[in-house]
Amino acid sequence: MQTQLILVRHGESEDNLAQRLSGWTDSDLTPVGIEQAQRTARHVARSYQPTVVYASPLRRARRTAEPLAALTGLPLNLHDDLREIYFGQAEGLSIPEVMERFPTDWQHAMDDDDLDFGFPGGETRRAFYGRIGRIFRQIIDRHAGETVAIVSHGGVLSAFLAMVAEGRPQRWRAFYKQNCAISEVVANGQSLTIVRWNLTDHLSSPLPDTP
Repeated sequence: MQTQLILVRHGESEDNLAQRLSGWTDSDLTPVGIEQAQRTARHVARSYQPTVVYASPLRRARRTAEPLAALTGLPLNLHDDLREIYFGQAEGLSIPEVMERFPTDWQHAMDDDDLDFGFPGGETRRAFYGRIGRIFRQIIDRHAGETVAIVSHGGVLSAFLAMVAEGRPQRWRAFYKQNCAISEVVANGQSLTIVRWNLTDHLSSPLPDTP
């Protein structure tokens, strides 16, 4: 029984603009991000007709998902395991600030194959990838045969796509998604296939009057 996953990265956030590590920091959407969320909601509702909507509870993801839930009349299922990686003491810092305060950790952070790396007080990559794998499998098993829209974060969705494509979530950089980009993954039992990746045409096309 085929399950369709429609993966949406949240809209542009204040921390995206400031180029800060915002993991679990509750950064809000910018006005551009709000418009992106509205455009994405209309496109996803019209083109995919989801039967379920999930989102990270962090504000930037939740506020991106809310217009879609409203348009479709579906409840918004919030799940903590869809949150971005937790950066610990590096939360809210810009890259130059991280490099200055945590120079040794920054060097380790550049080695994507170091799965046990985590900023001080933060989440290791191994733990992060583990929870991503678990939550997506749970969603697929729970909603077999349905079309599931999932609004989450760049790190979460890119790592999941890298898992599907290569079995190596640490290759997430090769699958990075723009704000409010859409990807589609189809699940048939244990088999997962990427159908579309990083679609953004809906962000510049005219808004339809109805979903």
